[in-house]
Amino acid sequence: MQGFSEVYADEELRNGLAWIKTRWPERERAFQAEATSRDLAN
Repeated sequence: MQGFSEVYADEELRNGLAWIKTRWPERERAFQAEATSRDLAN
């Protein structure tokens, strides 16, 4: 995230996003996991 690169390290941003995802319902986490798998396959 370029806008925050001078404020937060990449690991801090990943940790923040990981925490946000813990608040998602299981259905949303499953959808995101599938979307990520498709992206990585391309």
